[in-house]
Amino acid sequence: MSAAATAFIVEEFTPVVRSTLRGFARVRMPSGMIFHDVAIHAKGDAAWASPASKPMLDRNSVAVRDGEDKIRYVPLVTFASRELRDRFSEGVIEALRQSHPAALS
Repeated sequence: MSAAATAFIVEEFTPVVRSTLRGFARVRMPSGMIFHDVAIHAKGDAAWASPASKPMLDRNSVAVRDGEDKIRYVPLVTFASRELRDRFSEGVIEALRQSHPAALS
């Protein structure tokens, strides 16, 4: 299989800088599956990608907040192992560095 066939592709990147957040990406997986709103984070020399999540809602459809009054989120996608999650993150970050080199600076 060629490197192109196994590579992640960042089809779109929207910068949003807030705390560790650097923006959101639309990512095409080698399988052809597309992830929308993948959060891209960076802190120091570390960078990571997290699939989209949604706010946790109570019975009245009000966002649930933690002790620091921050909204709590639940994942839309999970991985069977930490290794798979890390491979996803590393693949997304590598693709982002190729397509949008300034995104993590």
